[in-house]
Parts: sequence; structure tokens; C-alpha cells
Amino acid sequence: MSVVTWQLPAAIERERCRAHHMWPQPLTVTLVAAGAAALGSLLTIFLTPWLQRHFWRKQRRDELRLEAIYELKRLAAEFQLGHTDAPASFRPSAAWRKAFTMLDSDIKSLFPAEAYVAFKRLEALTSPSKYGGLGLEGRQNVHDFVKARDAALRALYREVVPIR
Repeated sequence: MSVVTWQLPAAIERERCRAHHMWPQPLTVTLVAAGAAALGSLLTIFLTPWLQRHFWRKQRRDELRLEAIYELKRLAAEFQLGHTDAPASFRPSAAWRKAFTMLDSDIKSLFPAEAYVAFKRLEALTSPSKYGGLGLEGRQNVHDFVKARDAALRALYREVVPIR
């Protein structure tokens, strides 16, 4: 008997033992599966409420932002129509000023600073002027108001809906 022939059965037996130890025991498989199931259940129990609250808060913030944008569009339309009808004598009513001031606080608290600055540029054009135009010096007109309104709306909408 040669050395190679004599070592062959030992090599086969060694390979068979190694293959046998590579496969996990049924108890190990059962424990790992039960542990994974328990861990998955616990993660679901603890993470689901947190995720739901996170998405609910984002949705609610976006709803409040859209309400503020709608109010800005309504007030800007009232101002634009009133100024177009009587450019020299138009003065917004006290109710309009009150609503615009309330909107100012909403926009300041709901939107970032860049959007608020765009809104303030629009607000500067609604200031009463002694000279009949828009703005404190009265040098702007309705077209300037429309440009400022559109810039403010773009800045506000950008925070709710991705816009290019």
C-alpha cells in the first residue's frame, strides 16, 4: 500500500467531518430564527410610532405652510385689484392690514429666513405712500408688486414642493 492510498481514506474522513460541522445544528437554526423574529418585532413596536409621528408632523407642517401661501395669494390679489382700480387713492383696510400682520407671523414661524425675506420685500410694497405709488417712496408700480409677489410665492412654495 502506498502512502497516497493510505492517506486517501483519512483525507475523505477529514473532509466529511468538516462538512458535517459546517452545517448548523437544528437547535442553533431555531434559536437564531426565534431571535431574529423577536428582534424584528421589537424594532417594529418601537420604531413604528416614532416614524408615524415624524411623517405626521411633516405632513401637518406642509399643510400649515400651504394655508399660509393660500392666504398670501388671497391678500395679494385683494391688494393688487384695489391698487389697480384706484392707484393714487387706494389704502388697504384695517381688516386687510390685520390679516397681513397675522400672515407675517405665520410665515416667520413656518418658513426659513430666505422665504421670509422674499415675503418682506413684498410687504414693503404694500406700505402706504404719500406719493400714490407703491412702497414708502411711491416709486414702484403694480408690475413691481407682481414681480415681488411671484418671487415670494416661489420662495414659499419651494419649501413645500420641490421646484427647479
